[in-house]
Amino acid sequence: MSPKNCLNLAANRGSDGEENRHHRLRHRRIHGDKKHRLHGCTAAMKKKKGKLMEKAKKITTKKKTRKKKLKLTELETNKSLYICSLEHHEGMWVSYVVRAIKLSDLLSSSSDDDLQLRQLAYKAGTDLPGSVRCGVMGSQIVFAGGLKPSVPYGMGAIRTDSIWYRDVYAFETSDPKQQQHEIRKMDATLLGAKFSPWMVELGGKLYALCYMGVSHSPEFEVFDPKLQTWSALPQPPFFQHGSRYDNHAPFAYAIAGTKMFVSHELCPVFCFDVSQPDSGWRLVPTMCQGGPFPFIGTALVLDLPAAGGNKKKILFGHSARCCFSLAVYLISGLDENEESITQIGDLKLPIWPYELGPAAASDFVHIGGQKACLVITQFISSLEEEPRWNEPGTHKTQGVAIPFQFEIDITKLDKDEKDCFTLQFMPPRIFQYQTNPATYPSPETVGCFVL
Repeated sequence: MSPKNCLNLAANRGSDGEENRHHRLRHRRIHGDKKHRLHGCTAAMKKKKGKLMEKAKKITTKKKTRKKKLKLTELETNKSLYICSLEHHEGMWVSYVVRAIKLSDLLSSSSDDDLQLRQLAYKAGTDLPGSVRCGVMGSQIVFAGGLKPSVPYGMGAIRTDSIWYRDVYAFETSDPKQQQHEIRKMDATLLGAKFSPWMVELGGKLYALCYMGVSHSPEFEVFDPKLQTWSALPQPPFFQHGSRYDNHAPFAYAIAGTKMFVSHELCPVFCFDVSQPDSGWRLVPTMCQGGPFPFIGTALVLDLPAAGGNKKKILFGHSARCCFSLAVYLISGLDENEESITQIGDLKLPIWPYELGPAAASDFVHIGGQKACLVITQFISSLEEEPRWNEPGTHKTQGVAIPFQFEIDITKLDKDEKDCFTLQFMPPRIFQYQTNPATYPSPETVGCFVL
């Protein structure tokens, strides 16, 4: 099916016709003389009624506990969770899709509610590259990089006949008037083509970092929205081919203030301070005892109250290798360039439906204040439970959102770091959406944001 035909088909679909289960209550009829039941069994009935009421009270209490909800401020209520996907089609062409759900709908719902993502934008075509990634710049979601032919998933997408792209596309989230928004191509292109670049906004500028790119092209660059131009930045030591750190291992990222920290399992932590770009990258020997981060992917780093001169930050890490736990750390030494992390928690995540499988891809999003959410959008499912990878169609795709809130006792930070922290998980929320027609199963999540 051509991209044009796909655009004419409805993108939003309901659940795929699963049968609703109806439970019938069976009522026991008590026969016998009415007076005998009223007078002869009064004491027994009162005793039984008391037990039933006590049991009902316990059940009600459990239900209330099970349906804990985050309290959102008015500002947070108006935010949405955005999930950006790359859908693959027959003929090696792709589509970029942006879906969303209001935080008020996601977080104030029961864990049993049927939560559907709304499709906000869809762009398809044989001219679009695959292997893109998304970042946020202001109120825009930006797609960048990529290559063709578009082959799903990982380094296997890079072929000898691959054509690399520098194109950048943007989706504006702040215009509520249009029902269907546009993913438009930007005038400014990357200086160098990149494979699934990691992108982050700092100080009002968008930074793009990529291990794989076209030979001799900048692997690290920045976009200035005022000048509408991309500029090259110092090359990271861990990207230098032939160096001791040159490896295809999964990377770990953390952003703290104006500093970005990067490592992988065979590379210690390096830091780049965007407020001092001419200083380049520096090794951080005080971080993780000179080793790599103990997590994979992008961590969530949040400020702590500054009471008592506190300058520490809190870091949340999660990775597919420890997919059922949430690791919590304190970052210190940021002002002295002697950064280090101390683990203060290793928490077991709430259980999500077994049939979804272990987490394969997850993202942290900051809701506001001391509230955040771990969003799992891809799972490791058994082959028996998945449709064939090359079976085109419209596929139901599910994800899990695990909201949590935390508290830090600032008075205990320097006395007992491991006893200063408390965290409360909310029940997991299961959301779902239907892929567009003629797509392969398991779309790639290329971005997850709260805006």
